Amino acid sequence: MQTLRLVFSPSGRLGRQAFVLAALSVYAAGVVSQWLTAPGIISRGGIWPFALVQVLLIWIWLSLHAKRLHDADRSAGIAVAAAIFYLLAILALVFLLGTLFSDASTQTHDINGSSAITLILFIWIIAILSGTPDANFYWLGALILVAAALPIIFALGVTLWAATRPSMEEQAT
Repeated sequence: MQTLRLVFSPSGRLGRQAFVLAALSVYAAGVVSQWLTAPGIISRGGIWPFALVQVLLIWIWLSLHAKRLHDADRSAGIAVAAAIFYLLAILALVFLLGTLFSDASTQTHDINGSSAITLILFIWIIAILSGTPDANFYWLGALILVAAALPIIFALGVTLWAATRPSMEEQAT
C-alpha cells in the first residue's frame, strides 16, 4: 500500500535520493513504453495502450515531483506546468500516430483525416529531392524535431531542478 501511495499520491514528501531513483524508473518506463508504438503493436491493439501508459506515467511523474518539491518547501506549480505541456505533446503524438496508422476502413469514411500530414510530408520530400536551393525545407524537419523535443527537455529540466533543491531539514541547518 505504501508503494501505491508513493507513486500515485502527490501529497507527502520525498527525499532527494528516493526521488532520483523513482524519477529514473519513470523515465526508463517511458523509454520502454515507446515499444507500444511499433507498427505491429498498433495494428493489433491500436494506439490506446500507448496513450494509457503515457497518461499513467505522467501522473506518476507529477506525483513524484510534487512530493519532492513539497519536501523542498516549494510549490509544485512548475511540475504541473511540465506535466500539462508533456500531456499536450503526447496528445499530439497520439493524434499523429492515429492518422498515420489508421486502417483502410476508417480512411474510406474520412479520406481527409491525414491529408494535412500527407501534404506536409509530400512537400518536404519533393523539396528535398529537388535539391533546389530556393526550396530548402530542411528547416521544417528541424523545427518539427525541436518542437517534439521541447516537452522532454522541459520535463528533464524540472526533474534536475527538483532533484537539486535542498529539503526543509537541510535548509534549517
